Order: sequence, then structure tokens, then C-alpha cells
Amino acid sequence: MCYKPLRLRGLKEIHWRGNSRQIAHGFPKGVRVKLGKELTRVQMGLQPRDGRWLTGVGDHVQEVRVAHDKGAYRVIFVAIFSEAVHVLHVFQKKSKTGKATPQSELDLAARRYRELVKERLES
Repeated sequence: MCYKPLRLRGLKEIHWRGNSRQIAHGFPKGVRVKLGKELTRVQMGLQPRDGRWLTGVGDHVQEVRVAHDKGAYRVIFVAIFSEAVHVLHVFQKKSKTGKATPQSELDLAARRYRELVKERLES
């Protein structure tokens, strides 16, 4: 399922894949504000302030990292398509050690990326 909010002037739309939007809305307000600012940068065609490429997930897939009150939050997205920024997955990183994104989270994002590419090819 993909949610399509209204398009603001000059910005790409954001299409939320799966339950990403509901998960993001459950984050603390400070996290939502920070993630919103980063996604707005991406909508404008800029790079996120604290992001990294996830080439193992798919072509042009990136992750935005936000730290807030000793918590780590992540948004995995792809912005290469002209019509929208596609948010593939959103989650709170639970691991207390290491910087690596858990493989299960990467697998879910990769599955949603493959579904997105398949949908684009079929339309």
C-alpha cells in the first residue's frame, strides 16, 4: 500500500510504502520533526545531512539517520524517480552496539524496493 499526500509547490511527493507512515507517526515528536526536515531536503533534491547509501538494498537507495534522546531512528528511501521520494522503510534501531543496520530491516526495505520497481515496470 502506498500513501500519496498532497504535493507542495516545487517539492516531490512522498510515497510511503507498507506501514512506514504509521511507524513514523509513532515516533517521538522531536524525531518526527528531524525526519521531516531531512525528507524535505530530499524532496528539494538535496542530500540528507546524515545519510548513507545502501547499495545492497537497491540502486540509489539511501538511509537517513537521526539520533534523539539516546535513541536511533532510520528512514530508508529512494529519490531517483522523477515523480516522488519513495519511503521504503522506517524503524527505530534497537541494537545497543555497532552502527550497522540490522539485516532484517535491510531485507524488508529491499523487498519493498523490488516491489516498487516491479510496479513501475508494469505501469
